[in-house]
Amino acid sequence: MEKTIEKIGSLPRMAKRKRVGAYARVSVDKEAMLHSLAAQTDYYRRLISGHPDWELVDVYADYGISGTFAKRPQFQRMVEDAKAGRLDLVITKSISRFARNTAVLLETVRLLKGLGVDVYFEEQNLHSLSGDGELIMSLLAGFAQEESRSVSENVRWTVLKSFREGIPYGAAHRYGYDVVGKKFVVNREEAEVVKRIFAMALDGYGYYRIANTLNGNGTGKDWSVSTIGEILHNEIYKGDLVLQKTFRPKPYQKKRNKGELAKYVVEDDHEAIVPREVFDAVQERISGRAEIYKAHADSPENDLFRGMVFCGSCGKTYVRKRRYGYDSYSWRCGRFSKHLEGGQCHSPTIPDEVLAEKTMGVLGVAALSEELIQEAIERITVRPDRTLEYRLKDGETLTVGWDYKSRKHSWTPEMREKARRRAVEQHERERREAKCR
Repeated sequence: MEKTIEKIGSLPRMAKRKRVGAYARVSVDKEAMLHSLAAQTDYYRRLISGHPDWELVDVYADYGISGTFAKRPQFQRMVEDAKAGRLDLVITKSISRFARNTAVLLETVRLLKGLGVDVYFEEQNLHSLSGDGELIMSLLAGFAQEESRSVSENVRWTVLKSFREGIPYGAAHRYGYDVVGKKFVVNREEAEVVKRIFAMALDGYGYYRIANTLNGNGTGKDWSVSTIGEILHNEIYKGDLVLQKTFRPKPYQKKRNKGELAKYVVEDDHEAIVPREVFDAVQERISGRAEIYKAHADSPENDLFRGMVFCGSCGKTYVRKRRYGYDSYSWRCGRFSKHLEGGQCHSPTIPDEVLAEKTMGVLGVAALSEELIQEAIERITVRPDRTLEYRLKDGETLTVGWDYKSRKHSWTPEMREKARRRAVEQHERERREAKCR
């Protein structure tokens, strides 16, 4: 039987679908903007799904973040997906939505271009991979950046003008007051709690004790040491306004005004909750307590960290010991000089003043108190590499290093002479004991 062979042509190659993502952003953290972001997200999902040759990867949406800010989490996630080869095209509304900062825009577009990823700006009808795309983007991004700077300067001018006229810009709610037409109006129910706070402060209660007392009396609010401190130090409760207490040297960087800029004081701006003399008396009492705490922190009796410092090697609690032959103290592992089960521990010893200094730096305070430490810190771990790990009660963990000066570099001539005499005395004792034997 004769065999026949029939040649079949190659099957048509299926066109590869383009992997597409979209970037959306709203810069104002308000409910209306949240609806806008949801609308943008829905629009892009429908747009991409409507193209049969497109495959939707994701819609990357940042909420309440300015385009001048480089650290946008969804923006960064989009870039990482592009690096991982998951994207071929990114669609966004406009250059200003993508980035107002010209440097950030060009850096990102060039990075994506090097990965073969195109960016399409709908408003400008512009593709980043087109021949003149980068030139046009540079010009348009420069305009967007200048517009952003101009808006920022206008806002600054408006805020400063309000301060000079004694008007709080964007007056925010303060416990004890309601804001009605940019004026503070006493909230009678909350005002009674504020009066109690000042009364307890006059009676000698500390922040921690005041907070515990209020939390135990069911005021309907969770009180913390920081909240109590803010109330007791705020001039608003004696009827005054102090404006420009904080300022922003850079976008999204807020600093307390410690004399860098002028402050504006408006006396008797609104109804006071506590008399002026009561407020001033509380300030004097707080200042006195601060001096006591500072002196306590520098004294040999200071034991503010008892039960809070742990060894990073064996897990045992650190204890505070006086350094032999010196009028100073240090913290060391409880297993340091004890032959317990598991052996002796040789974790680093940390001077008392170093532990206090590093803790003040972590908490951002000038003096320490038992109340403050108990309120803010859960535990401190001393690591073998001479770092301190602070586990804070708000869930954050911070690690800081501390310098260790070798004893030979820190000894004074007097200390060396004292050590020499101790060595001679020890040698004489050993000689006498050997002679008696």
